[in-house]
Amino acid sequence: MRPYSRLWWASILLSSVATGGASFALLSLFTELPLATIAKISVALIFAGDVVLALIMQAVSPTHVKLGPGERWHVAELPTETGTVIADFRDRQGRVSIRGESWVARQTSGCDGVLAAGDLVSVVDREGLTLIVAASDQ
Repeated sequence: MRPYSRLWWASILLSSVATGGASFALLSLFTELPLATIAKISVALIFAGDVVLALIMQAVSPTHVKLGPGERWHVAELPTETGTVIADFRDRQGRVSIRGESWVARQTSGCDGVLAAGDLVSVVDREGLTLIVAASDQ
């Protein structure tokens, strides 16, 4: 559930009504408190219950789009990224660092020459968890 969506607010409203109604009914039945005091306690319990519910919904609601291995990326994802070779390429295979993450990479067939540690590369494609890279023009 998205924060501040209609469903989110409906959940808060339902919680408020249930907490307020139950606390008001129980305090009225089992205590001799004045009506004004019961109302103040009920409002405080509604506020506390709503804050706790909002925190719980925030903690358990998904906030990120998670892509699994081999799934398609968003428009802003890997193909426009550049990275740095962190392990020399042998037989067109090596490791690159992109945004602080280490990836297994394979040199694209159109890229001649050996990529060495420290070289800049551009991501051309991704196959599962393996990036396809070429030497960067930068």
